[in-house]
Amino acid sequence: MQAEPKNNYVSNTLWGLLEKSARIISGILVGVLVVRYLGKEQYGYIAYGLSVISILTIFSTLGLDGLIVRELITRNDRKHSIMGTAFWLRFWGSFVVMAGATFYSSMRDTADVTFIVFLLSISIVFQSLSVIDFHFQSTVKGRFTAINQVITLFVSALIKLYFIYIKAPLEWFACMAAFEAALVAVIQILFYKKDSQFIKLWRFNWSEAKYLLILSSPIILSSFLQMLYQKADRILIERFLHEWGLVGNYDAGVRISEASYVIPVAVCAAVFPGIINNRNDKILQLKRLGQLYSVMIWSALIVAIGGTIFGDWAIHFLYGDKFDLAPAVFKIFIWVNIPVFWGTAWGMWMLTENKQKYVVWMQLLNGTIILVSEFILIPAIGINGAAYSMILGSYSAFVFMILAYKPKQGFQLFINALNPRNIWEVFKYSKNKDAS
Repeated sequence: MQAEPKNNYVSNTLWGLLEKSARIISGILVGVLVVRYLGKEQYGYIAYGLSVISILTIFSTLGLDGLIVRELITRNDRKHSIMGTAFWLRFWGSFVVMAGATFYSSMRDTADVTFIVFLLSISIVFQSLSVIDFHFQSTVKGRFTAINQVITLFVSALIKLYFIYIKAPLEWFACMAAFEAALVAVIQILFYKKDSQFIKLWRFNWSEAKYLLILSSPIILSSFLQMLYQKADRILIERFLHEWGLVGNYDAGVRISEASYVIPVAVCAAVFPGIINNRNDKILQLKRLGQLYSVMIWSALIVAIGGTIFGDWAIHFLYGDKFDLAPAVFKIFIWVNIPVFWGTAWGMWMLTENKQKYVVWMQLLNGTIILVSEFILIPAIGINGAAYSMILGSYSAFVFMILAYKPKQGFQLFINALNPRNIWEVFKYSKNKDAS
């Protein structure tokens, strides 16, 4: 039986959680103050603009995120070609996103809203350098990403507080997205050099580009569908209900609920190299996957139950009375956590198994149910209809994720994940790893 690699994946997970925790704290302490300062209408502009950009972002990311990490691990001898090709593909794609988002808004919205969308879209250009983070993920050095994000969040928070103090206009806050992305890029470059890596060695390779795009083509489609059904709700609320304040109310409730998504993202990003490195020992690989699923489902349940109990108090405490419709949205949307947490780990598993087509089918099912439901429920019951639509689609996708690929194995993994004993096994494993 193959021994597990000595890399400390638990430590990497903790670094990831530190960064995500800092993001949550910043979002609650500063982000909420920004939302309250802007008010539900102006905040609705920001939420709408970010939704439009998010749907189009796939033309920049090209579904390469997890794929590049896998390729850097399995083909490390070609890392400069992989990194350089990924960067230039994302860089060129970022201008497609900027042009597409601005053009769409100019066809549908006022000049003021279009300008906000344009300012927000500039950040995509700087995000091209996030390929550096893939190197840190593949080498299990999450501390660099964590430190980077903490520094950026701290600086950004101070600037936003200053903007609130001087009563800055909406456009200044929209520019902060580009500033944050630029600061992250600069720090990433410095850490990359500190790790004895050099951008000047990156090379764009057409053959590599073709290879990566062929591999990522199903991911591109699934990611586009995912962004479409996750972000179309803000756009449809404005189109159907014609009130920016409702967009702000809805996004305020969803924003706090989605803050918990950093948990599965951080854990899976840290564990991903370990799952791949165990590819020659299927028994051990499935054991680690089962433990990961258990962590996902139990942490999601805790968050969902806590959100339901304390949701009204938390939202009113954070936003005040101006966002009076946000608590109901939050208490509905928080139950999307269970399929989202599970789906983050499941998507990683499909990538490891090279079965991305199942992700496409899952996203297609999820997106279709959500979008059809939104067209029916939003006009009928308002912004809560968008939240209920997410519930209907997400739990349909949850059943698909359990049973679509190797149904017997998937069902056994699900039943096993419900056993809280797995959490204790993870704890014992982490203690053994730390001791080694």
